[in-house]
Amino acid sequence: MTTPAPETAPPPQREAFRLALRALASGVSIVASRDGDGLPCGIAMTAVMSLSFDPPSMLLAINRNASLAAPLLAHGRFSINILGDGDAEWCHQFVSTPPAERFRTADWADHPLGVPVYRGALASIVCDVDCADDFGSHIIVRGLVHDAILGEHRRGLIYLDGRYASAAA
Repeated sequence: MTTPAPETAPPPQREAFRLALRALASGVSIVASRDGDGLPCGIAMTAVMSLSFDPPSMLLAINRNASLAAPLLAHGRFSINILGDGDAEWCHQFVSTPPAERFRTADWADHPLGVPVYRGALASIVCDVDCADDFGSHIIVRGLVHDAILGEHRRGLIYLDGRYASAAA
């Protein structure tokens, strides 16, 4: 159970908070689903994390205004496509392209469970929406994992201080 913050706590300064978050390196993923017409839709995300191994689950924080938010919730299934260091330019192109044209720019496959998966991903994880809760400007989505597909091992793509970088273990 979460305890709300005391009402007397001062809100963080937005600019200081934004700058602090720029210091937090995050992996980059393309989260994809289908819209009501069955067309692929997706966005690049850094707010993706593993939640549990039992049951296998993932957590997303999607801005409620993102082009993916409503279709993902309506479809009820999504893929998380973890990007590698060679995907930085393509990822920038993906997010700069109008949403209806994003899936024309790379090698996508149709997963048997009905979501697009990026063939060039380090890994793709296919999930069903288990629950979704509103929180501020975002929707917190818990996904139950149905499949994990491993790709070619290489350095991961991260986002740090407003730029793409690569990381290796």
